[in-house]
Amino acid sequence: MPLPDANKRSPRVYTLLQNLDLENVTAANLSDVADTISIEEANEDELRRICLVAFARMVTKGSFDGWLSGGGGGMDQVGVLENATYKYFSITQAAPWGSLGPATGTDVINYDTPAYVPFVCPKDGAVAGLSVDLTSAGSANLYAGIYSSSDGLPDSLLGYATMDMNVSTGNVRQTSFSSTITLERGVTYWLAWVRSTYTSFTLSTTNDTTQASLGPTGDVENGYSMVMIESGTTHTLPATVTPANLQVTSEARIMCNLDW
Repeated sequence: MPLPDANKRSPRVYTLLQNLDLENVTAANLSDVADTISIEEANEDELRRICLVAFARMVTKGSFDGWLSGGGGGMDQVGVLENATYKYFSITQAAPWGSLGPATGTDVINYDTPAYVPFVCPKDGAVAGLSVDLTSAGSANLYAGIYSSSDGLPDSLLGYATMDMNVSTGNVRQTSFSSTITLERGVTYWLAWVRSTYTSFTLSTTNDTTQASLGPTGDVENGYSMVMIESGTTHTLPATVTPANLQVTSEARIMCNLDW
């Protein structure tokens, strides 16, 4: 059914978006479509259509991420430099949630339940690689994944990498994922990691004295709350996070890069 008093023909909005479903429409898609529509009475029908699609997309995804941040309420993350020598983006060091630099040592990765930290995405598109720095090997895998954010907490698993930690030390980069991880610039996501078994290994971590606190704390002077951990899940990353099982801990965050 057309909008009240609207011409059934949609010269721009429906024509350009007809091959996308609501789950996969991004804020950038709608911005591109709406960009050339001038605000005048002659375009009233198309303006109503773009608003209708935008609202339907929010209801379908159950999230307003990418919309509330667009009006200045969120963060305009520093972008990836396409022609720079280095194209890896350190999601556990970048503002606003990152650390000022790496730790002087390394951290034994003995998480048996998932750990989570937030980051603001610097680039639109599918992630091509995820990297960590292995300093001491162990006969285990590292599961590292990306979650959407809802109400300030990790929510749904978008995809994860299975990384063999029984390899030569140094940079370990994984380019295959359980599913395609498509992210939006300026939107908050959560990095998650957990080991696959009780065997330990060590990774480079961020400086735990300069990490941004995640909020909940025990006292003012010593209340480090650097990482969220989720009980009830062992040696795997859940499809959906259970908020009631989340707690904070003072453990250091792993050094982790994404590239596109």
